[in-house]
Amino acid sequence: MIEIITDTIEIGRLHKQFHKSLENSFDQRIPIYVGFPAGNFHDFIQYSSDLNIWLSFNDSDYSRFWNGFGVDQPLADRMNSLTGEINFPKTGIDRRTAGAFGRESDGNILVLHRGKIGGGQPGVGKNLFVDNFRGEFVTALDGKVENRFCLVGELHSNLFPRQVADFIWEIRRIKDIVKNGKLNEFKELENFKFSDEHSGSTTSNRLGPTIIKRTHGLVVNALARELERLNFKVGNDKNRDLFIHRKSKIITLFEVKTNSRTHAIYSAIGQLILYSIPITNDVKLRIVIPGKLTKMVETRLYKIGIQPLYYDWVQGEPIFKGLEESLK
Repeated sequence: MIEIITDTIEIGRLHKQFHKSLENSFDQRIPIYVGFPAGNFHDFIQYSSDLNIWLSFNDSDYSRFWNGFGVDQPLADRMNSLTGEINFPKTGIDRRTAGAFGRESDGNILVLHRGKIGGGQPGVGKNLFVDNFRGEFVTALDGKVENRFCLVGELHSNLFPRQVADFIWEIRRIKDIVKNGKLNEFKELENFKFSDEHSGSTTSNRLGPTIIKRTHGLVVNALARELERLNFKVGNDKNRDLFIHRKSKIITLFEVKTNSRTHAIYSAIGQLILYSIPITNDVKLRIVIPGKLTKMVETRLYKIGIQPLYYDWVQGEPIFKGLEESLK
């Protein structure tokens, strides 16, 4: 069970590590006015041209460490609006502060978020974010109760900067849903329940520290971006990782896995079949997995109407093989 860290000294140490894990990704310091719903202030923010996010932070608040993020290269000495925040209480449990550090049973440290986002406009809040979040959810012991958190990333993973950037861009995408009036058209399908998926735990790095790479959200979002680049309309809900829709009908359903072990394949098959049941029109089923399955397994998947879509990791990014061909 993941446990939320409450010790003052440890939170402070982990917050320093939070910044240390990100610092090599930032290559510019830019003076800007940071805008938020209640006002603005001047700051020299850190910007990453690779991740296309910027960070403003402040630890002078007596109760929390404040970390405000924005997306896109900010304009120097101009007003630039915050996209989202990953703040941490300085001690104990504070559910008004969205960020938290969680410790797994093996000592691995996770950065978590309660899903509370602001925006200064009606409809933007925790429910909107949780209902549309494409990343991974985890359950953690939050004081004396268990609560559900959005996973930001693994603090000591070499993919942590990309995980943080992906999370901030998710906030931007979800806020744009309200801004552009593109709320989920398929809410009625969410009533069909199966079980929670915990697909993030994958392979260990045998050449270095044992870090479990939770990359589910990175793969889902990368696939969504590729599909949108190909001019497909994509969506997701609480049960379905990702789908393509046309004229208010889901036409292709994807289930993403971060490894190709037997249990992951079985899980994907079950979820694809069960979560396609409420879809009344014909729908293509795709299992998205790393590496390559044997010809025998491929053939058996095809026989039950499921086609594999493979991906490899290249410089911290999932690259999908034959995506355009698989969609024809």
